[in-house]
Amino acid sequence: MNRAETYQYVESTDGKSTFYYTDCGNRMFYIDKDPMKYHGCLCPKCFMEGKHVTLYLCGTPEANKIWDERLLQ
Repeated sequence: MNRAETYQYVESTDGKSTFYYTDCGNRMFYIDKDPMKYHGCLCPKCFMEGKHVTLYLCGTPEANKIWDERLLQ
Protein backbone atom coordinates (compact mmCIF):
# COMPACT_ATOMS: atom_id res chain seq x y z
CA MET A 1 0.00 0.00 0.00
CA ASN A 2 1.35 3.41 -0.95
CA ARG A 3 0.44 6.43 1.14
CA ALA A 4 1.37 10.07 0.76
CA GLU A 5 2.92 12.37 3.35
CA THR A 6 4.33 15.87 3.25
CA TYR A 7 7.70 17.22 4.33
CA GLN A 8 9.31 20.51 5.24
CA TYR A 9 12.92 21.60 4.99
CA VAL A 10 15.32 23.92 6.79
CA GLU A 11 18.69 24.99 5.44
CA SER A 12 21.64 24.44 7.76
CA THR A 13 23.28 27.44 9.38
CA ASP A 14 26.24 27.24 7.00
CA GLY A 15 23.84 27.31 4.02
CA LYS A 16 25.48 24.32 2.33
CA SER A 17 23.11 21.53 3.36
CA THR A 18 19.48 20.88 4.21
CA PHE A 19 17.51 19.17 6.97
CA TYR A 20 14.21 17.48 5.98
CA TYR A 21 11.36 16.74 8.41
CA THR A 22 8.56 14.43 7.25
CA ASP A 23 5.02 13.96 8.53
CA CYS A 24 5.78 10.24 8.76
CA GLY A 25 8.16 11.12 11.59
CA ASN A 26 11.51 10.90 9.85
CA ARG A 27 14.35 13.40 9.83
CA MET A 28 16.92 13.44 7.07
CA PHE A 29 20.01 15.45 6.22
CA TYR A 30 21.44 15.99 2.76
CA ILE A 31 24.51 17.85 1.50
CA ASP A 32 22.54 19.90 -1.00
CA LYS A 33 20.29 22.96 -0.93
CA ASP A 34 17.55 21.51 -3.15
CA PRO A 35 14.20 21.73 -1.29
CA MET A 36 12.58 19.50 -3.93
CA LYS A 37 15.06 16.67 -3.24
CA TYR A 38 12.40 14.22 -2.00
CA HIS A 39 9.31 15.63 -3.79
CA GLY A 40 7.45 12.74 -5.42
CA CYS A 41 9.96 10.18 -4.11
CA LEU A 42 9.60 7.38 -1.61
CA CYS A 43 10.71 8.21 1.93
CA PRO A 44 14.08 6.41 2.22
CA LYS A 45 13.67 5.51 5.89
CA CYS A 46 10.11 4.18 5.47
CA PHE A 47 11.19 2.22 2.39
CA MET A 48 13.90 0.49 4.41
CA GLU A 49 11.15 -0.58 6.83
CA GLY A 50 9.06 -1.99 3.98
CA LYS A 51 6.61 0.92 3.80
CA HIS A 52 5.87 2.81 0.59
CA VAL A 53 5.41 6.46 1.57
CA THR A 54 5.59 9.09 -1.18
CA LEU A 55 6.75 12.52 0.00
CA TYR A 56 5.55 15.91 -1.25
CA LEU A 57 6.95 19.30 -0.27
CA CYS A 58 4.54 21.36 1.87
CA GLY A 59 2.89 24.15 -0.07
CA THR A 60 2.98 22.41 -3.46
CA PRO A 61 -0.30 21.54 -5.25
CA GLU A 62 0.22 17.83 -4.49
CA ALA A 63 0.77 18.46 -0.78
CA ASN A 64 -2.21 20.83 -0.61
CA LYS A 65 -4.41 18.12 -2.14
CA ILE A 66 -3.27 15.64 0.53
CA TRP A 67 -4.17 18.06 3.33
CA ASP A 68 -7.48 19.03 1.73
CA GLU A 69 -8.48 15.36 1.62
CA ARG A 70 -7.43 14.84 5.25
CA LEU A 71 -9.37 17.84 6.46
CA LEU A 72 -12.53 16.70 4.68
CA GLN A 73 -12.48 13.28 6.39
